[in-house]
Amino acid sequence: MPVAKAKPAPKPAAPLELGGRRRLIEAALRLAAEKRGLQGIGLRELGREAGLNPNTFYRHFRDLDALYAAVVEEFGAEIGPALRNIRLNAPIEQVPALTTELVFDIAKQNPEAFIVGVRELHGALDSAREALRRRLTTLAQEMADDVLVRSPVPGLDEGLLRELARSIVEHVFLRTLDYLENPRQRAALVRRTALFIDSLLYGSVVVAARERAARRPIQQG
Repeated sequence: MPVAKAKPAPKPAAPLELGGRRRLIEAALRLAAEKRGLQGIGLRELGREAGLNPNTFYRHFRDLDALYAAVVEEFGAEIGPALRNIRLNAPIEQVPALTTELVFDIAKQNPEAFIVGVRELHGALDSAREALRRRLTTLAQEMADDVLVRSPVPGLDEGLLRELARSIVEHVFLRTLDYLENPRQRAALVRRTALFIDSLLYGSVVVAARERAARRPIQQG
């Protein structure tokens, strides 16, 4: 009786296909860092830098705007969960310094992503700018949520806290460029940025209290 042959295992996807999207994103980051922006990168140039046939681009992205959005999203992909872990678990007094160190360290590991991101925040490319602002908004919302859960600031209402979180997130993001460009000043930059976070949060409590006092009716004797 003949023995039935086992069905061959399915062939794994080719590594090139698996890495096509990633290679295009990394190529776009390299080119954008050199060109001082995403705008003006062409498909042929992008394919050549990625080591791919330019025609394969549309297997991974709808158009160049979709690529730009993906490139900008890169910088925040791993930051959010790591920041939340620190804010919810580290000693409260250490959170500003630890979160600042984390962002700066990720920037040091991914300099091209942050250089491009900072440039595109106020750049002319709508798709990149909007994607970046969405990412910063998400990070700010997560920060405010974590502060409310873990260590609410006495006297600071939620609306003002959320505004401050947005200012803090954008400030730290912009400071990554200083951190990358000034290696000898990195420790001082971490200290100053952490002090900025503390000062903004707790200084706002004083301002809020002053405003509440100004709105109180004056009692006549």
